[in-house]
Amino acid sequence: MGGTTVGDAAPGGASGGGATARGSRTDGPVGSRLAHLDRLKVVLTAGVIVAHAAMSYGAEGTWIYEDDSLSPPTQLVLSVLVGGGVMFVLGLFFLMAGMLTTGPLGRRGPRAFLVSRLWRLGVPVVAYALVVWPALEWLVDEVRGTAPTPWAFYAAEFSGSAWQQLGTGPMWFVAILLVVTVGWCLWRWRMPARPASGSPVTSVVVTAAAIAAGTVVVRVWFPIDSAQVLDVHLWIWPQAVSLFVLGAVGAERGWIWELPRRVRSLCRRGLVGALVVLAVLVVLSDGPEDFTGGVHWEAAGWAGCEGVLAVSASLLVLDWSRRHVVAHGRRERSVARSAYGAFVAQGPVLVVVALLLEPLDVPGDLRFVVLAVGGVLGSFACGWAAVRLAVRGRARRLRDDVPPERRDVARGGGGA
Repeated sequence: MGGTTVGDAAPGGASGGGATARGSRTDGPVGSRLAHLDRLKVVLTAGVIVAHAAMSYGAEGTWIYEDDSLSPPTQLVLSVLVGGGVMFVLGLFFLMAGMLTTGPLGRRGPRAFLVSRLWRLGVPVVAYALVVWPALEWLVDEVRGTAPTPWAFYAAEFSGSAWQQLGTGPMWFVAILLVVTVGWCLWRWRMPARPASGSPVTSVVVTAAAIAAGTVVVRVWFPIDSAQVLDVHLWIWPQAVSLFVLGAVGAERGWIWELPRRVRSLCRRGLVGALVVLAVLVVLSDGPEDFTGGVHWEAAGWAGCEGVLAVSASLLVLDWSRRHVVAHGRRERSVARSAYGAFVAQGPVLVVVALLLEPLDVPGDLRFVVLAVGGVLGSFACGWAAVRLAVRGRARRLRDDVPPERRDVARGGGGA
């Protein structure tokens, strides 16, 4: 995954089907590196890994390895942070993904772009569902002495209707991103973008309203953290789809690269107002269960706050990062290129490190710290190694495509 550039993210010419509008624009020189997006990509990926480390020892959420050993105060703090991150921070990933879709889609054309996304996103999701996640489940049971033979385990996992419970681990996020990206690509293939029109404020308000309305409807049947076929997390889809579209449309029209003052002001007021309303809802409610979904006023109020908070927080963090992260060096670019590989590798890394820590007689809080640090470092190391292998493989293929006589000239072996 290369460094993030305006050229990667911003609208290009309407090649291969004209998915972008001729009147679209970008703020900033085409090809200049967007260091703030690289930084956000690294921070968010590390945050996801730390959140799964927290879930391993008792924080709110579901993870493949669970050993509830955190102290009550630490468990409470981490649960609040993890819950807030899932509800209001992951949306920033989708916003950035939408921003970074517009340029490649315009340059490559819908067909080539679709193939690249299916390979880059679809293959890891399928691999996790069919191989990685079942293997990790068996490994955890094997270490604890409760696992059947591998063949018996896999036969049970894929027999009858059991396949419907197959998990994708952290790749549920990538699965949603794949579906949304394919949908947006097909939409732009059918309906190319028009020249820039409409107010950025209108786009922000409509997005917040769409998240709120869609969330209310979806969570009547699919409450927060409810079990679904293939673990598709339908309860967060309204937010994911809406923020992706906001990022894509904002990139096509150019305003999202440098937020207008009116948008920043609206987001600040919305953020404060939604937090106040949310605090009132918590005080008036009889308990947390009614916030998760169903036909409850708490669930409706939460959905409204979620729409405003998700949009406002994502845009404000994006804008703050743009204004404060000016540039970065070669090492940080290398880390940013490793982020996607780290996201994919985190499942095996976290499980293996947690199993190695299990025999040790140490407090759960210390286990969490070690697992979080080891998980982040180990996952990014795997991502870095994957990038290095990919670069070397690409260089080797390019070298093999060069005729022998041209190789001799390049080495200085051929004279005139």
